[in-house]
Amino acid sequence: LGVLEGLSLFVRHDYVKGIFAISCLFMVEVTIVDFTMKMLAKEYFDGLYPCQEGESCWGGAGLSEEGSKGFAAFMGTFGQATNTLSFLFSFLGTSAVIRRLGLRLTLLLFPSLCLGVILMVRAVPDLWVVFGAMMLLKGFSYALNNPTKEILYQPTSQAVKYKSKSWIDIFGARGSKAMGSVVTNAFSDSASDLVNNGSLVGIAVASFLIFNARFMGRKYDEYTESGYMVGG
Repeated sequence: LGVLEGLSLFVRHDYVKGIFAISCLFMVEVTIVDFTMKMLAKEYFDGLYPCQEGESCWGGAGLSEEGSKGFAAFMGTFGQATNTLSFLFSFLGTSAVIRRLGLRLTLLLFPSLCLGVILMVRAVPDLWVVFGAMMLLKGFSYALNNPTKEILYQPTSQAVKYKSKSWIDIFGARGSKAMGSVVTNAFSDSASDLVNNGSLVGIAVASFLIFNARFMGRKYDEYTESGYMVGG
């Protein structure tokens, strides 16, 4: 019942739809870039450690034993680097950025950075460029996107804060990942096709999120100044 009420509030209020977009739609970009990085990494380690006759991968599509070890080490390094960068961004930069720029500009900053990252991947589809792009996307999401989306709940009712938020957090994020997976599955046969077509989807999503950030910043200021409560 709570989930259905949260969905009803989502349908009725554009402001709640805007929070959903900020909270979830960037995951479409993250899913596409993440899959692109893994495809490029497998191609890289397959070329570095080609499968030899007699190995279990011979005649198939898998990696050699050394290639699998290299890929696993690469993913471990990626996880460590991403978590470290996210921690540093969150520890050093979030509150300072919001204080200096204000919420409206900070809201615009994340999707603008996402657009820049996607354009960088499209221009230079190299493994280490995509590695850096994924680090930046995840780091910026933790340091910029997560804090600002929580602030946007301030001019909303308790029902929106609890019921719509739970629906957005549970179903919205999974739905966005599923949307990204539709794109990656469609172009999973070729890394170049995935980069070319996936980046177009990423550019479209980032452009929409920039438009949405402008709308949400304007509405947040309007509602906080007037005392209006969304869903109240």
